[in-house]
Amino acid sequence: MSDKKSLTDKLNEMVFGEPIPVLSANDLEIVRNLDKKMDLILPLLDRSGIELQQFNKLPAEKTEGDGSSKTQESLDDLIEQVRKLAKTQFKTNTLQESQLNQHQEALQNLQTALTQQKELLTQQAEQAVEDAELKMAKKLLPVMDSLDAAFNTGSRQIVKFRSQMPPEVQQAVIAWLDGIRMARLRLLDVLAAYDITPVPSVGELFNPHRHIAVGTDNSGRVPNNTIVSEDRRGYTTPKKIIREAEVVVARG
Repeated sequence: MSDKKSLTDKLNEMVFGEPIPVLSANDLEIVRNLDKKMDLILPLLDRSGIELQQFNKLPAEKTEGDGSSKTQESLDDLIEQVRKLAKTQFKTNTLQESQLNQHQEALQNLQTALTQQKELLTQQAEQAVEDAELKMAKKLLPVMDSLDAAFNTGSRQIVKFRSQMPPEVQQAVIAWLDGIRMARLRLLDVLAAYDITPVPSVGELFNPHRHIAVGTDNSGRVPNNTIVSEDRRGYTTPKKIIREAEVVVARG
């Protein structure tokens, strides 16, 4: 391997003082062709005793010979072409970097959109499950209403006719009411598993968002606007009222 510097290295020292930026395959081919042409020019420089590194610094009058003048023109043309190539490559690199940044930003936006879409789908799935569970739980409310009605009616009857009932009948009715009470409690536990609980009513102040007034009590036994009794129980979840309670309200 020869220690003599290549034309590319010499031009590098004269024009840039550092390695020429990476060029495209087409630009490299142009530089190689120029390198071959300069191989014909260098012998002329060697014969004239002029160093390539000092050539640009020589006064114009010292290069007036035909060979030297042509060599100077060829060298200037070569340097100018290399500069143009370097400038073109710089612009290309800048454009590629800008495009890369745009692609990275687009990718980031896409990832953000995918994350948001995933969260939305998860919320919709959870809401769908919650709605399905709520729909199923609502079907249990009429059953609960029947148990409430049976228990309340049986309780009133045993209080009203207890003195007229034989002991064995009283025990049978009480056992029957206790069975209804246990069924009600178990059904309330099922509803509670879906976060469904009864709406407080008797003794509470009337709330039009939670209660529906189906009657009034003018006896004055309780403060005005207080719920005296409940005709049908209401139910609620932490998020919304499923069914308002139907109540009787005191009116003074």
